[in-house]
Amino acid sequence: MPRRQTRIVLLKQKIDDETTSLPVDVRGLKAIALYLMGHGTTSGGTITYEESTDDPTTSDTIYGGTWSIIGSANNASDVTAGKQKATHLTVGAYHRVRARISDAITGGGSISVVLVGTE
Repeated sequence: MPRRQTRIVLLKQKIDDETTSLPVDVRGLKAIALYLMGHGTTSGGTITYEESTDDPTTSDTIYGGTWSIIGSANNASDVTAGKQKATHLTVGAYHRVRARISDAITGGGSISVVLVGTE
């Protein structure tokens, strides 16, 4: 029986500093890949993948503090002119994952991030 696959667009053609995607609950996914895609010329900027879980001391359903960074930051210049860069998350117990532009995208282009996971 084939495994079910999930595909979610986290960011679509974004450029602004501190743009953050909505968090995605990835519990139950056994394999997760984040695809960074460039549109046009992206000569600078940084994209960070982050994780969190709910704060047990509040009734908030999504953590509002500083999220933990997953791995290393990604440079927008790596995906200039339509290139893609995949980041495969190692098997772990992730709860919520999001993408964030931590330094504005420069060069006139934009970036998108897509999360793909399999159950």
